[in-house]
Amino acid sequence: MHKTKDRIIEKAVELFNSNGLVNVRLQQIADLCEISVGNLAYHYYSKKAIIIAIDQKLEDEIMPILSVDPNFPSLIDFDNHLSNYYHLIKQYSFYFLDVLELERAYPKLHSKRINYIEKMIDQIENWLILNSKKEVIKDLIFENQFRHTALTIWILITFWLTQEKVRGSKDENEGVFKTVIWNQLLNLFTENGLMEYEVMILPQLKYYSD
Repeated sequence: MHKTKDRIIEKAVELFNSNGLVNVRLQQIADLCEISVGNLAYHYYSKKAIIIAIDQKLEDEIMPILSVDPNFPSLIDFDNHLSNYYHLIKQYSFYFLDVLELERAYPKLHSKRINYIEKMIDQIENWLILNSKKEVIKDLIFENQFRHTALTIWILITFWLTQEKVRGSKDENEGVFKTVIWNQLLNLFTENGLMEYEVMILPQLKYYSD
């Protein structure tokens, strides 16, 4: 039974990602799973039930990222975080592309999204503050500068797929994603921070372009 339920979720995500949330019917999910609609309904009585199950699966994957020890100080730790986020947005692309549809049709899920957003922005801001104390990142020049930088990085992560769709980009891989985000931080590095970036991060980014 669990195998069938897992397959339904897997194929539903696949269809939502490719066709968009509002364009997928239960019959399409059943067809892709090679089962009847009645069999599908035995496990998930509606499209909403499937989406709620997907949301739980997403929560199981995003919370470990958001719950990482806030004292993750190094640049490579942050780079690993970016990798985790990149694979998450690719795996559940409909969740990040169909924002308004989810908000309108599933307000409870949207409330959970708001919670994720606040945790994510707080986490990035705390990382900036910690690295400022370590003299890897320069001290604040303006009030709320780190908060605004964290917000900018959140926007880039969350709406990365949207800008790809709008621009019709097909060649932007994980390396491009990370490079764009790291470029938001280059002017904030101290001399020590820039050295750490050149030693620890640049080789990682070059790996994607080789």
